[in-house]
Amino acid sequence: MHAAKRPLLRRLLAYDRELRAGRFPTVERLAELAEVHPKTVRRDLAYLRDQYGAPVEFHRGRNGWHYADTTYYLPALVITEGELLALFLAGQVLGQHAGTPYEQDLKHAIVKLGELLPDQISMHWNAIEQAHSVRKSVTSLHDVDLFRRLADAVLHKRQLRLTYWTASRDSVTTRVVDPWHLACIDGDWYLIGWCHLRKARRMFVPARVRALEETGQTFTVPEDFRIGEFFDGTFRVIREEGQPLQKVRLRFAPTAAKYIREKIWHTSQVLHGERDGGVLLELALRSLVEVRRWILSWGSECEVLEPLSLRSDIAREAALIAARNPAATSPLVASRPARPRAKRHHAG
Repeated sequence: MHAAKRPLLRRLLAYDRELRAGRFPTVERLAELAEVHPKTVRRDLAYLRDQYGAPVEFHRGRNGWHYADTTYYLPALVITEGELLALFLAGQVLGQHAGTPYEQDLKHAIVKLGELLPDQISMHWNAIEQAHSVRKSVTSLHDVDLFRRLADAVLHKRQLRLTYWTASRDSVTTRVVDPWHLACIDGDWYLIGWCHLRKARRMFVPARVRALEETGQTFTVPEDFRIGEFFDGTFRVIREEGQPLQKVRLRFAPTAAKYIREKIWHTSQVLHGERDGGVLLELALRSLVEVRRWILSWGSECEVLEPLSLRSDIAREAALIAARNPAATSPLVASRPARPRAKRHHAG
């Protein structure tokens, strides 16, 4: 055989077992075990001695190799099947971000780690995929090459010139940006950096980048930049610079309370149970845009107690929804037989 059939570390582990067992294997025997050419074994043994400090010596009397110091142990990568499974699931999570470069990269890394496991442990990817999965209801679209170049610029601190579409204004601008950080929040990617056009910290959605090129300049991330502080006071990602923290108090009906208790909706949250089985949720936020949308998703099961401005916004929005969706009164609709009410399915 002229090509190595097993990765280097896997071969070294095989050699180590033979040497430790005191079998005084020949180069030919080790080549057979590792499924490689004897020349590869000689190079591997030299590598084992030079890089790992292994006391590998040839014993002329036994005509084979051994450890001159039997107390030597080869530093090895130890990974359990459970840990490999966790990496697989992490790959599945990243795989939901269609168009990002990380899905295949991570999968390749997992396969490499799998090759390091003992022979008695095997991973059947099809079986794992049948037993475990991660799903996203909404997936953002990404240009793979563009996203990879964006990630590379963040890593190596290279300044970029972006052609960017701003959704709120439905306009396209060209701006120079120092890309500081890429964040994945609830399955969506965001780029945080310094915008030279606005002369301020800004957040960009990679899927809205129409084109990018490096300016040839590099930058330094400010020492006072902390990603946790950047998102401080946001319900998800929307920020409002200079706004003070506001207390948000929401009362959830007993029918919704059990689901509210199941999750941590925000790092600032405080829960208080009520006598009727409902729950009071308190949050500290700077922006109310995203929490307003979230409150509306609960319908009549959520009541806003504070702030009063948010309560008024929800009441006004509910009135607009009702006006836009009046009860069906046309003869065509009224003549249709009533459909059975769909059952709500919950975990467990």
